[in-house]
Amino acid sequence: MKIHLWNSFLSSLREMIDRIFRRPPKPETHFPSCVEELVSVLGQARDNKTSVKVVGGSFPTAPVHGDILVNLEHMDRLLGLDLQQKTVITEPGMLLSTLSNMLATVNLCLDLSGRVPDLTVIDAISIGGLGSKPSGLTSSLLSVTVLTPGSDDPVTWSWDSSPRHMSALVSGLGMVTVVLSATFRCSQLNRVTEISYLSSVREVMDSWGLVRSSHQQLHWFPFTELVVISHTSPLDRLSGCTQEQPYHSKILGNISEWLASFTRKVNILLFTSLPLLSSMLARVQFISMWTAARHRSDYSHHPVQFSDCSSLRGSTWLLPLSHLPPLLRQISNWSSHNPRPVSSPLYIQTVEERQQGDKQPFLAPQISGDKSDGPMAAVWYDWFLPETSPDPLLVSQFESLFHTVGGVRCWSAERLVSPLLLSNSCPGYRDWCKVKAELDPSCLLGSGYVHGTLFSLARREGSQPIS
Repeated sequence: MKIHLWNSFLSSLREMIDRIFRRPPKPETHFPSCVEELVSVLGQARDNKTSVKVVGGSFPTAPVHGDILVNLEHMDRLLGLDLQQKTVITEPGMLLSTLSNMLATVNLCLDLSGRVPDLTVIDAISIGGLGSKPSGLTSSLLSVTVLTPGSDDPVTWSWDSSPRHMSALVSGLGMVTVVLSATFRCSQLNRVTEISYLSSVREVMDSWGLVRSSHQQLHWFPFTELVVISHTSPLDRLSGCTQEQPYHSKILGNISEWLASFTRKVNILLFTSLPLLSSMLARVQFISMWTAARHRSDYSHHPVQFSDCSSLRGSTWLLPLSHLPPLLRQISNWSSHNPRPVSSPLYIQTVEERQQGDKQPFLAPQISGDKSDGPMAAVWYDWFLPETSPDPLLVSQFESLFHTVGGVRCWSAERLVSPLLLSNSCPGYRDWCKVKAELDPSCLLGSGYVHGTLFSLARREGSQPIS
């Protein structure tokens, strides 16, 4: 038995070393720092009939084969701030955390809340679905200045003047146009209080849908009964709970979060084939997450908690909040028979109800039927990453648990997409295709955010359809 464990460990170590030192060939990447340089790159791509994938550099980029990758992370300037109108204009490469910190100095914020991956503006617009808001950054976005694929002259779109184009752009995975700048509406910065505690998953199943006045977050390893649960509510200054988190507590919390993230990565790389050691590391991760939550508890915070973008790996599902308890029971039973993939927790958070008048992106996963109007939950896991060489049958079996409770899977950099999948999960997919065909008939723009084919159209003679 000891020899078998040692051989498995050595095999996992060799695989990790191979992945570290076997670098895949890098695509041709351009880093324009101004509009003129970007126009030049796009013009050369049109002349050479080469497709271009434009990204912001913060989202895990899908493999690029034979295409030009344009990274806009160097276009990250603040272009304007109007305190009276409460609007801000920024270039596409600015990080949301940087923009949020700037706005906080004048007591303003974007309409975001909950745990949000720290994306650049263009990446956030392209993939959508951030935090506990059903419309993500879309509710704050007023207008954009863009370069359409067939022109070198910037144009401006807004929800009033170009509603179809805006609905195709947001959550459009970077395939409609190239964003040069974005104008956001800001709101008054109101801090929130966060209370975290340990509970049992059985209690959560019975009471999850009862608390509607606050945003809830949950970390749970299915092999244990304990969960870390956090409630976030608008700050009530009359209650006396107005103390900001002390600096030393922030440092300790950040260290605990880093330790949890590091433990997760080590577990995925080395120990997914060794259930016993994987379970031990998972417990270390759980303790670290609880320590981080405990340091944040009972203090006031900014409404957004930014996390690193590694949280975008794996899969996220949307489902009606009332269907969460039966899903947790099914996952608990499934994990008891399949312990190997469970090397990191499920992260669950409530999603606010969609308000009347909310902007509707064409290309964004939505729960169909009347259930889409009620409260929802988002469930994230990263149990089936390429490093773990998952069994496709096992993945399909686990995903069927979500399908049976009416769940819809959101975007993932590791998973294949197809027109059939998009048409089933996105009611506006056909409308998105019409806008894409109008704006980019030669398929100049591809998506650097997903694998597979989002849109295919016969191109000029001598070229291939984009994928």
